[in-house]
Amino acid sequence: MTQHEMRTIALQALYLANQSKTTDAEQVYERAKNALNLKSFPDYSKTLLEGVLTNKENLDSELTSHLKKGWRLERLASIDRAILELGLYEMQNSKIIEPVAALNEALNLCDEFSSPKSKAFVNGVLANFVDRK
Repeated sequence: MTQHEMRTIALQALYLANQSKTTDAEQVYERAKNALNLKSFPDYSKTLLEGVLTNKENLDSELTSHLKKGWRLERLASIDRAILELGLYEMQNSKIIEPVAALNEALNLCDEFSSPKSKAFVNGVLANFVDRK
């Protein structure tokens, strides 16, 4: 399984977690395994999902600071919020890829799961974090 495929699984699991406001990783793994018809949850997907769930409050605070005045993460499409959270976590914490590559991966997820307008928005927000690690 490629890193992109494992990242995609983590994104879908995070989307499910955001829908039910679940932060218990084990519950999310089980829901995602059932929803995605997986025999097991890949290790890299677990690393990403656990990282986002553990650091969700901080990630959301950092992301919120780069939204336009009056905007809140809760107003964003759930999939876009999940892409932002996953992208920022990976940009700040991955030992596997560089921050700019993590940004590109987030944009690839937008191509697969969101809209062109959302892709531009995600790029605009996450680009603020490229030079920081």
